[in-house]
Amino acid sequence: MLSLPEITLDLTFVGFFTVLFIGTAGNILNLIALLSKDFRKQSCIFYLICCSVFDMLTDDAAIIVRFLTEYFGNNLYVTSHVVCKIRPYFFFCLPATASTCLLLAAFDRCVSTSLHAWWRRLSSMWFAKRLFSILMLFLWTTSIFHFIVFDLRNGTCAPLPGSLSVVATVYNLIFVSVIPDGGTFICGIITWIHIHQSKNRVDFNIHGNNQTPNNRRTNRQLVLLVFGQASVSVVIGALRSSAYAYNLLTTSVKKSIEQQQIEYFIQQSTLILFYFKFALAFYISYGVSAMFRKTFHKSMQSLKNRYFRFCKCS
Repeated sequence: MLSLPEITLDLTFVGFFTVLFIGTAGNILNLIALLSKDFRKQSCIFYLICCSVFDMLTDDAAIIVRFLTEYFGNNLYVTSHVVCKIRPYFFFCLPATASTCLLLAAFDRCVSTSLHAWWRRLSSMWFAKRLFSILMLFLWTTSIFHFIVFDLRNGTCAPLPGSLSVVATVYNLIFVSVIPDGGTFICGIITWIHIHQSKNRVDFNIHGNNQTPNNRRTNRQLVLLVFGQASVSVVIGALRSSAYAYNLLTTSVKKSIEQQQIEYFIQQSTLILFYFKFALAFYISYGVSAMFRKTFHKSMQSLKNRYFRFCKCS
């Protein structure tokens, strides 16, 4: 009969390889659809394209680096000071960036459905590119403190005990989970209120939001795209954040072997689930949005035609 550590190891290998395959394929297919001419002019789609890129980087880079530094006989994570300091930085920045991109897409849908023209002007490509650049600069610079906080201690890579450990935990939770997931949830509620108001307001078109029926259908589909992904992201993020916070805050606590094995199994399970969060965008979008499915099939047909033309020319 397999022991719990053996079950955990098997689960980790199978889970990581599954995420790597499903996530890479899904995010590539997602980019094929989102980069089509029918989509790419929308500011909301700009955020989703960035989100898909960082989703793929989060899954591919993180899983490959984990295998190179933890598995197959490698133990660089607990023997190299350089790896111990660099890995937490990128393991925070990549998922935080991906989660923030999804929040920005939700924010875009929120302001685009507003009754007020000033807010709707924020749903533009000009504003989207500048807001994205500012927030990414903020995230990647303010998280440099990971290089100072994390180091090798008692045979493991962990933050400094005491207040710095709490600061690292709170900071990571805030920017990977609380702000992105909480903000997305709030934007979802406000967007629903805006849509409800627009349906009930008789003089809505007089106030400047004279959208055509086709534009309204497109906006509804974009809302489905964004908040379909956001719903899954919020649930998974909450589970992982709880396990992550507990692990960091109890690093210095003495635990029995059995307790360590159980906690490690839980940590690895929620970690795999966390990486699945960045692998599911295409499958969720394909399931909830008819417009996305139509655009994806059209893009694939276009790629197939180009491939056959290239083969004939060569």
